[in-house]
Amino acid sequence: MNPRKAPVPVRTARILLGAAGTGLAGYGLLGLPTQLGPPQLVGLLTWMALALVLHDGVIVPLSTVAGAGLTRLGSGLRPASAAVLRGALMAGAVVSLITGLLLKAQSEARNTTVLEADYAGRLLWFWTILALAAAAAVYACERAGRTGASTGNRVQKTRP
Repeated sequence: MNPRKAPVPVRTARILLGAAGTGLAGYGLLGLPTQLGPPQLVGLLTWMALALVLHDGVIVPLSTVAGAGLTRLGSGLRPASAAVLRGALMAGAVVSLITGLLLKAQSEARNTTVLEADYAGRLLWFWTILALAAAAAVYACERAGRTGASTGNRVQKTRP
């Protein structure tokens, strides 16, 4: 849907949500100098810059390559099924990245009570449940698409 062709209520809602988001971000940024000292502020800005580099330099190119590969592999899938598959893989990749950081922090922790969860085991369970849920959703999308296409194209055969 083209934003310029959107109905007036939708356009109004988008403008209001954008203004609210901008206002909240501005309020948060203005409060930072009063809440953080200079070293913490520099650390936060460095972290945000590195997060931007990680997102634009690593995550976006990898997701583009993965999306292109999935398009080639899943060319027989319906668009909804391919979207479910891409979404599941991206969610799994992000959770795996975060869990990897937690596993590294756990291995270097001086205080063993801080990070005591079984992150590797939980990551395995997460991937198992994610794979099962994605497979069920793809199956449902494909089945719904097949039955919807077959019922609309039925031709009644009659005898001459």
